[in-house]
Amino acid sequence: MLVDFATTVPAPLTAALVPYAPLLAVVRSVLQIISWRSSWYDSWLAVAAWWALCLLSEYTLRYLLPLLLAVVLCIPFSSQLPPATEKSLDNTIADLIIINTFLPKTPPVPPPPTLLRIAAVVYIPYLLIVYLIPLRIILAILGTVVLTARAPFTALIISTLSRSAYLRHAYRLLFSLLTGAPLPITILSHQPTPTSPLPVPALRFLFTIHENQRWWMGLDWTAALLPGERPSWCSPSPSQAPVSPPNAFTLPSPTTIFLPDGAGRRVKRTATWRWEEPEWRVVVRREGGALSRVERPIPEEHPEPTHETTGSRLLKAAGKMRESTMSGNSTAASPAPQNPGVEDIHEDVYEEDHVVTDIDGWVYGDNKWEGASSKGGMGKYTRYRRWTRVAVVSEMVQIVDNGPIGVDRPDAPVAPQKELSHAPEVIPHPSKEVYAVGTITGSPPDEESPLRQRLRRALSKSTSDHHM
Repeated sequence: MLVDFATTVPAPLTAALVPYAPLLAVVRSVLQIISWRSSWYDSWLAVAAWWALCLLSEYTLRYLLPLLLAVVLCIPFSSQLPPATEKSLDNTIADLIIINTFLPKTPPVPPPPTLLRIAAVVYIPYLLIVYLIPLRIILAILGTVVLTARAPFTALIISTLSRSAYLRHAYRLLFSLLTGAPLPITILSHQPTPTSPLPVPALRFLFTIHENQRWWMGLDWTAALLPGERPSWCSPSPSQAPVSPPNAFTLPSPTTIFLPDGAGRRVKRTATWRWEEPEWRVVVRREGGALSRVERPIPEEHPEPTHETTGSRLLKAAGKMRESTMSGNSTAASPAPQNPGVEDIHEDVYEEDHVVTDIDGWVYGDNKWEGASSKGGMGKYTRYRRWTRVAVVSEMVQIVDNGPIGVDRPDAPVAPQKELSHAPEVIPHPSKEVYAVGTITGSPPDEESPLRQRLRRALSKSTSDHHM
């Protein structure tokens, strides 16, 4: 529904999506035409329009440029957009999905020495071709090749020509001449059948978990935090949802989905997760240094203290901490939930990688988790660090017989902690591979731990004594 969309999607994203809906519709139509997914008449008209543009552009710009500008400027443009409806938003989202499907994949780029060799080899033939054939004809031919690359008859022609051993050998010779690479050794290999499983390029995801601690007088740094603030283990900002610690964190269970292939059978896609790195690593950034990820011992989960001496020290520390913060801020124990704007959220996420840490990855802050610094000391009562680990999701695609369509998810294994759900966000990586930072969410505990209950009673008692 439109109400659900307006409440769940951030306002800046909606404001950027609605004005560009007509442009997205045009881009979708163009991609469908040049991908030969719409009427063939439209695709052939696009090829004819490209030839007309290449052959007549010189004369058009020479004699009709002022007239074309006048016609374009006379077209009325309305600055007021029509109101967005549920159907228009659905169409816009469908346009985005189709555009993402039709966009071509980026081919691998050869190294610079290979590119220089290719340029040197083709330079003389290029000058000869340009001298004999007009440049506009060459551009028209190249554009036709691009426009018909996804046509069904082009795929049929390539498939038919690739069956010839002579043409395959000629292609290998040309590739070796251009790149300087030796001819590949021809070996007999298994030829997959239409029902053989085909691997899909794997995606790498970087999961991030925040470890939070607070300093208590007489107890030093501990995972006992104040009620109402972030959990001891949580997801990155801005959600900060409670998650399992690294030693209990589990990856999503394997997922299988069946999709129709348009030929009366089904496409079976099975996604499986695995850890690429053996251990979790802490994000460390020293002063003047680069961002690095180092291995550190994962903190163990200690049992709750039961001795009376430990309990009395905890109550005394909580009382003193409450008295020291009451004078400066009466709501420090139960801070009001913050609702920063979108600019603040983006700024926090962007600056998180630029915060300097100590050698163990800790970032120290004041009583309200502000004033980030790499050094603890006076006025530093909180600290956090980021634990990261890379996981890989691989997918196998297989053609199977006809049957039910949908997701077939097996029962997930019982994890040591509550079930988690993961919603990763794709970010670039220096190695030009796809990474994703995992925004991990989980179910908060139903009941508070005994340690938090004792802290709450201690803080309530100190508050009443202060008012008396």
